[in-house]
Amino acid sequence: MSTATASKDWIPALGDEDGPRYLAFVEVLEGDIRNGALKPGTRLLPQRDMAMRLGLSVGTVSRAYTEAEARGLISGEVGRGTFVQRPRPPALTSGTSKDHVNLALNVPPATGEDELIASVMAEILSDGALSPLLGYLPHQGIISQREIMARWLSNFGMTTDIANLFITHGGQHALSMALNMVAAPKDTVLTERFTYSGMIALSAQNGYRLHGVDGDEQGLLPDALSAAFAETGARVLFATPSLQTPMGTVMSEKRRRMIAEVIERHQGYLLEDDAYAFLFATPPTPVSVLIPDRSFYVTSFAKCLAPGLRIATMVAPEQFRDRAINAIRATGWMASPIMAEVVARLIHSGDLLRQVMAKRDAAARRNAIADRVLGAWLAPMAGPPGFHRWLPIPAGRTLVALVTQAAQAGITVAPPGALQQVDRGTLGIRLCLGHPANDNALENALRALRQILESAESFSLV
Repeated sequence: MSTATASKDWIPALGDEDGPRYLAFVEVLEGDIRNGALKPGTRLLPQRDMAMRLGLSVGTVSRAYTEAEARGLISGEVGRGTFVQRPRPPALTSGTSKDHVNLALNVPPATGEDELIASVMAEILSDGALSPLLGYLPHQGIISQREIMARWLSNFGMTTDIANLFITHGGQHALSMALNMVAAPKDTVLTERFTYSGMIALSAQNGYRLHGVDGDEQGLLPDALSAAFAETGARVLFATPSLQTPMGTVMSEKRRRMIAEVIERHQGYLLEDDAYAFLFATPPTPVSVLIPDRSFYVTSFAKCLAPGLRIATMVAPEQFRDRAINAIRATGWMASPIMAEVVARLIHSGDLLRQVMAKRDAAARRNAIADRVLGAWLAPMAGPPGFHRWLPIPAGRTLVALVTQAAQAGITVAPPGALQQVDRGTLGIRLCLGHPANDNALENALRALRQILESAESFSLV
């Protein structure tokens, strides 16, 4: 409940709850409108005045006003101010809604990381650390930053000499360099039957031939992998053993050992994408730990912090160290030292760990919504709650019709690319739960998607 001064200004009572302050502001605003404490037409304080009254930054209040306007709670009028609007029905309650929700982009939900990153950047400016970060610095990354990031990786069971750790321009950059070191154009690269879209983009750009390998609920099947190595002559496997995208499978410890043995027996190399390891309270052992001389281990700070930082780490086999340094030099000289410093400071202060906990909570909350709304259609989770779920195509439906009907309802979904012929029963769609602006937007979109699944197929190509 909010408070009002003698001049009738509305001031939200935000309380001491955890979570982003801008969302707390919007939730109080929405509650006061719903219960009648705040009437349509009420003029809100200007953002700067509101920030001063609440002791918040102008940026935080600005984001709160933007989110509230996106929800239809308020409307700004140039020269007049910002006014409370009449409540409107939830978005996406019918297939004709013009509101748009993207369930195809796999990003983490907001948990206040923007304010945190802004505060660290302000700290870098105030303590004189910026100037040394503006020059040409080591291709591999500053030693102090790599030491901190190596300690972070140890949380996931990955221990390494910092001589073999490289700071990169995001995970995609790391995968591109690693592939370039162990595969040539027109070489076959093995991966899961449904794979990461970034790997498909790399194959299109550089001419690799991707070959999908069969799997089950625990990921890649060892016998199928061994046969694929033998039949194709491939030397490289790209895999995501933990919360694989798009299907969300998780390899058991036993399966990881079996996969490592197959790679070693065929003298192959592994590119292991461990982007979701932070979501596990006790992360599984990386396959790369079992075959360090034959693996490139990649994890980024996109999903646990923010994609726009474009900072990731790659642990490479010692024998590739010189080539990896030159690869970074050839493709960008160095990852941004400023962004790497932001990440290093957040790790050192413990703020990144707190962000991880917040991301886990958000993932659990959003998966609970998905299970409540679409539980009968979704594949069960194989590991902890993540940011994507697998929706098998129901019997009697076609993939193209489901994607098209969702688009007509204002929901973007994208089917994954299959790397080999698949039987109809394995087709599905990855639903990304993190991108919608808030839990209500996610729930409304999933309810609209459920209406489509419950109805007769209404689209066909002629």
